[in-house]
Amino acid sequence: MTTRRDLLRLAGGAVGAAALAGISGCDERTPTRTRDAAVADRLVVETAGGLTVLGGAGPVIPAGPAVLGAGGARLVRATTGTTHTEMVTHDVNTGQAVSRTELGGALQPRVISPDGRLVALATPGGSSPYKPAGRVSTTLVVADSGGERVRLDLPGNLEPEAFTATGQGLFVLDYLPPNAPDRYRVRLVDLAEHRVTPLLTRLKQQVPAGAEEEMRGEGRQAVYHPRREMLFTLYTHQPDHLHTRDLVAGARRDAPHVHAFVHCLNLREQWAYCVDLPAPFGEKPAAGHAIALSPDGSRVAVVEATTATVAYVDPDQLVVSSTGRFSPPAGAAGAAAAAGFGSGGRLVVGAGREVVVVAATGDGPRWSCASPVRGLVVHADTDKVYVGQADAVVCHALDTGRVLASTPVPGLVALRDVIAALR
Repeated sequence: MTTRRDLLRLAGGAVGAAALAGISGCDERTPTRTRDAAVADRLVVETAGGLTVLGGAGPVIPAGPAVLGAGGARLVRATTGTTHTEMVTHDVNTGQAVSRTELGGALQPRVISPDGRLVALATPGGSSPYKPAGRVSTTLVVADSGGERVRLDLPGNLEPEAFTATGQGLFVLDYLPPNAPDRYRVRLVDLAEHRVTPLLTRLKQQVPAGAEEEMRGEGRQAVYHPRREMLFTLYTHQPDHLHTRDLVAGARRDAPHVHAFVHCLNLREQWAYCVDLPAPFGEKPAAGHAIALSPDGSRVAVVEATTATVAYVDPDQLVVSSTGRFSPPAGAAGAAAAAGFGSGGRLVVGAGREVVVVAATGDGPRWSCASPVRGLVVHADTDKVYVGQADAVVCHALDTGRVLASTPVPGLVALRDVIAALR
């Protein structure tokens, strides 16, 4: 997925991996298998050392604080010193550095604009942009291959979320209270006028003072829809949360809790809208939820693996169009979930130690893995399913679950993306 842009800032270090024939990520329940070869495609993985890109023979791009651009063609790394930061943009396929620039101060990359031209960096702090350390002011820098373009020192605890479609604005998460955050709201930084404003409503009206949504998400994933220029973000476990539409209408703050919803952010028109998800979404651990975008862009699927429930969101009407059930993966309770789409609109769900293919006519193939799933990426054009394991990334055939290839990745935390290697 990911869009999930990656949605996570990953702290750095180094990791090495080498291709190793004969290593399998699946146990005796795998339907059929062949002698494994190394995965030839580029694997974007998070390890204890940080974010790195691996090829068939080992690291293509060394680990470090980094962010992956939309489409996966570019990855931006930063080496941070006490007085400066070196920002390096890499071609993911070749691993080569295509640009280098030095920026003043200690900064970490957060997001890349949809066209890959701009990078937003921010004050380091916290384990991720979504669990920031307390601070009362934030430095935001927007840079490109030629160097720094905008530098803002703003009050508050801000983390970049996404660029506007034009690149003239930056959506940020504004954490409250800034020195000890327990909630956040989405706001817009005008990069030309150097000011922070509320978003627009879906009717393209300014959100009134006091009506901005404040969220307390325990888990969050996102997918980017390039044709609609929209970011769909899944939020779960929202205590005392009210949507902007409810606050504008004068809803009571002691209204029933909203357990889960999809935050729909239009990067061009600069409005946001929330699609509520029905029970049981948000009632179980946040880690068991996942979001995926269909290859044709017609559906956004939200999965709750513990109860084996899926909800489909219409990205045009912004409503839940249908819900369904599937056979739960073994060991899914409390486990991390991941999802993606294969050909024919087949949804692929990984959780616990199993991967399940969900088809319109019922459950499709399913297979077991040697360790809990740590990320899943589906290539709909080839129907290859890449599954992160404890110390490897394993490639399967969607139709059978057969192991096609495997690459060991010592210390793998999560598989983030797979980029087809140039042939």
